Amino acid sequence: MNTRAIYILGLIALLAGCASNPLAEQSQATKLMEYKIQVYGPACEKLGFEKDTDKWRECIQKEYEQIIIRRQYQWNHPYWSPYYVQPYYRPR
Repeated sequence: MNTRAIYILGLIALLAGCASNPLAEQSQATKLMEYKIQVYGPACEKLGFEKDTDKWRECIQKEYEQIIIRRQYQWNHPYWSPYYVQPYYRPR
């Protein structure tokens, strides 16, 4: 086999492996948004945002992001304490 053909077949195999399924990604994004609306929608309504407005959706997104940030922080610092970084005593 020609080396050029081998390179072309390798490139085709690489591109085929990197291909994504946009319908599956869209379905997953839709499920995530439905979850966010179900969990954080009522809280944003109680905060005074009218349902199905841009501000309400923005509130939902911000609430979700805050939870994700808290989870990441807890994962990175499971034993967090104000004394963990600084000593609890002060040198004289």
